[in-house]
Amino acid sequence: MDEDKYDVIVFPGVYSPSEDTYLLLDSLEITPEEIFLEVGSGAGLVSLAAAKKAQTVVSIDCSLDAVRNTMENLTRNNLNNNCHVIESDLLDALNNSAKFSLIVFNPPYLPDDGEHTDLDHALVGGKTGAELTQRFITQAVNHLVLGGRILVVLSTLADRDSIQKLMIKCGLIVETVSEAPLFFEKIQVLKGTLKEDHKETVL
Repeated sequence: MDEDKYDVIVFPGVYSPSEDTYLLLDSLEITPEEIFLEVGSGAGLVSLAAAKKAQTVVSIDCSLDAVRNTMENLTRNNLNNNCHVIESDLLDALNNSAKFSLIVFNPPYLPDDGEHTDLDHALVGGKTGAELTQRFITQAVNHLVLGGRILVVLSTLADRDSIQKLMIKCGLIVETVSEAPLFFEKIQVLKGTLKEDHKETVL
């Protein structure tokens, strides 16, 4: 998907759309009936693409700057009518009854290498690079309708196996839907589809 289709600005300190953003965009399959949730919306490019097609879009970020950035870009592109933007640590601010057909997350996914920068909050996903994604999965699966999907971006530098095993444990059917080489790693998009006979997960 071409960013030039949208009028997008990026606020200082907010993660700018990058290769992983476009890989996630290219992996999206959105129907007009979709109830869509983006976690970690950043500047909001993925939410913009979803808002063009989905019935309802909810965008979440733990950064107030990112929340404001997403709202600004939705407004600039006249795509804010079916959208709600929330400041939240992952899905903590959502009511337990909130359900979605598609939840996507391009998380901080790099392992902590001990060197710190101002963008660590957008890049480092924990000691192994998987911890934040694991916390997201355990929350997100309980906000999916049966047959709903999770899309999550990860790096081969992180503990991919632990993420895939957790998704399976949570009742998701897992597949890799896209990947791209990036410097010394590959970035991948994993899709987890909630089984129709799934019972709510308590881990």
